Amino acid sequence: MPRGTDATETNQFGIHEFMRLCRLVGAQPYVAANVGSGTPKEFHDWVSYCNAPAGTLTLADERAANGDRAPFGVQFWGVGNESWGCGGTMRPGEYATQYRQFVTQFPAYTTPFLVATGPRGHSADGDIGWTTGFFEGIRGSRPPDGFSVHYYTDLRPTKIKAGDFNAAEWYEVLLRGARLEKVIGDHWNEIGKFDQQHRTRLVIDEWGVWYPPGEEIAPGYILSQPITLRDAVHTGMAFDIFNRHAGKIAMANVAQTINCIHSLFLALGDKFCRTPAYHIFDMYRPHMGAQQVPVTMKVPDLNVTGLAGAGRLPGLSSSASIRDRRLTLTLTNPSLSDAVAVRARLAGQARASEARATVLTHADMRAANTLAQPDEVKPAPLAVRVQSGAIEFSVPKQSVVAVEVAMG
Repeated sequence: MPRGTDATETNQFGIHEFMRLCRLVGAQPYVAANVGSGTPKEFHDWVSYCNAPAGTLTLADERAANGDRAPFGVQFWGVGNESWGCGGTMRPGEYATQYRQFVTQFPAYTTPFLVATGPRGHSADGDIGWTTGFFEGIRGSRPPDGFSVHYYTDLRPTKIKAGDFNAAEWYEVLLRGARLEKVIGDHWNEIGKFDQQHRTRLVIDEWGVWYPPGEEIAPGYILSQPITLRDAVHTGMAFDIFNRHAGKIAMANVAQTINCIHSLFLALGDKFCRTPAYHIFDMYRPHMGAQQVPVTMKVPDLNVTGLAGAGRLPGLSSSASIRDRRLTLTLTNPSLSDAVAVRARLAGQARASEARATVLTHADMRAANTLAQPDEVKPAPLAVRVQSGAIEFSVPKQSVVAVEVAMG
């Protein structure tokens, strides 16, 4: 650790505090076993501590004595984390052996969803060999419910700054972020060679933009970084990718929340702000629990110039879902120069009766929310018109738009 940032871990925020936080925010807990230096016994004891009914095991009684008589009911269990790196520096076959040992005779007090360590998708080749090696190593065993894929838009090897950048650097971040769609498809297809029924689904449980160090909000916050409009546009494009591949993905979780990589919040002392990325999470909430519907776009790709030269981005990134006869359509325009006019029509006999839209954008591509100016970048209403059952609006340059449509 850098000098002055190391400290004694007090364990004042442990499993009970974590479960209380999950209850407060309405989240399902997702807990990872220590496969790198732990043991199957340690993992199984932890599961029993969390999930066994009081009165059945001494571990359950210990949990009750610590303030929670009712079981936590944790369903999602990661069997290790980044086992190819900081979680053990293993080869895929070595991890497959460990995985089998850790899940054998799993104490299933509730139906578990077991997540195996998957690849570092942002490596040069997408780390496809990890997926191949792991599934070869578990042949004959029950495949995991989930397969973790980490995909950072990793700018650490570059000199791109989080808060101050030019047009080529704007597009470079988005071009690298868009590779996520290929990584999802490649690993899904590779898993299908071993699991033709696709019982295993992908879990994108670490993603976001990771910049080189040097722009921390305070010296002690060693992974904090400014979050700008560029990161909000990246977030919209990532969400649209997740939505379009909803059948392949069981979970997609941004890894960090406060004062870290791709954070939703910044906080220092009594100061606090929501980042532009937070607002995209809020705008996309209507998709949660809805049914995905396909979107046909006739917008040409965008030819751009990144650090490595020419590249192509979708002229509009999009996804849509429906629930209770309300359609949510989200669109991201990565262009720094041009708005895109949209005239959308529902398929079949469905017709739009009314619509409303929200946009997140700013005149400055580098705009950010800071502790001093917490509302510099925030959503605003966007004009939308329903005419003859079609929806008409314009997606501004460098923006993310969410449209909610009531169907008549």
